[in-house]
Amino acid sequence: KHGKEFKKLYSLLRQFPEAFERLVRLISLPLFFDLLEEYQSANDTARSRQRIKLIFDDTKTEKYGKCMEFLHKLYDHCNDEYIMGYNYVLLLVVSGSFVFPLAFILWLPKSHPDHRSKNDIARDELMRLQATCETQEMGLAEVELLFDSAYCRQKVMLPALQAGLRVVTKPGNTHKFEFEGELLTPKEIIEKVKTRQWEYLDPNTWYHRVLARHHKYGEVVLVVRCRQLKNQKIIYDVLFCNKRFYNAVRIHKSYKTRWEIELHFKYYKQYLGLGKAQFGKLGCIRSQLACVALAGLLVALFRRQIPRKPGFRHTVRMIVRELRDG
Repeated sequence: KHGKEFKKLYSLLRQFPEAFERLVRLISLPLFFDLLEEYQSANDTARSRQRIKLIFDDTKTEKYGKCMEFLHKLYDHCNDEYIMGYNYVLLLVVSGSFVFPLAFILWLPKSHPDHRSKNDIARDELMRLQATCETQEMGLAEVELLFDSAYCRQKVMLPALQAGLRVVTKPGNTHKFEFEGELLTPKEIIEKVKTRQWEYLDPNTWYHRVLARHHKYGEVVLVVRCRQLKNQKIIYDVLFCNKRFYNAVRIHKSYKTRWEIELHFKYYKQYLGLGKAQFGKLGCIRSQLACVALAGLLVALFRRQIPRKPGFRHTVRMIVRELRDG
């Protein structure tokens, strides 16, 4: 619909992707620091509702065209097939109903000279955030960091622990923890506690909360969950937290918040055009990704100004209407 207007900006987007990415950080970082100040000055009730969470995850978009630069094959887990497209890594900030992107980075394949793995991207973003917080004389001790087992690696975990973040994630199957005098993987811990008495957590969900030790992360809390699905199938998994004062309910609810990033991937693709533009040059794709992040910031700020929080789609329509009337 707006292809001609986008083509007029093609040379600008292609030449200055770093400028667009820097603009995203120049806007999003002050918002994050404002949230930290509000949280630190709030009472206990407000803190429980407005706890700040950082969420890492990645998504894939399929691209079409003949001249796509560094287009590569990706496995789409949802459709169980391979697609040709790009992979994006998002760092999302969640505080109550206020949700906005802190960074949106394009992952590049190994054939590209600027290749970084997704874990390297997450590590670099955490180290950059910690350095900026130290410059602002602010701490991250009250902030939770959520991600799935794909990012539960030492190169991500160690900077997160060094920054003082409260990490809630799923450990990988290669992790080993000292538990009851043995060195066990999460699967082996599940088998060891499976025959014991389970505690009630949620409807069709039971748990064991155990203390363990990791040779790099120190004393940790593991929550072994037993869940019954709608088809009556029983599945087991393990959640990980680096703070011993977190109970099982808190870890369980915090990890469920991670689903917020999946919703925003959906919103960005449906309403903000993520992956829809048919740019061929890599610089244009990076710049368009930064523009999506800026649009996500605009939607978040618009929703924050309205007492009754509308949905994402309704907010986008309201902004479009305001721009047309203006």
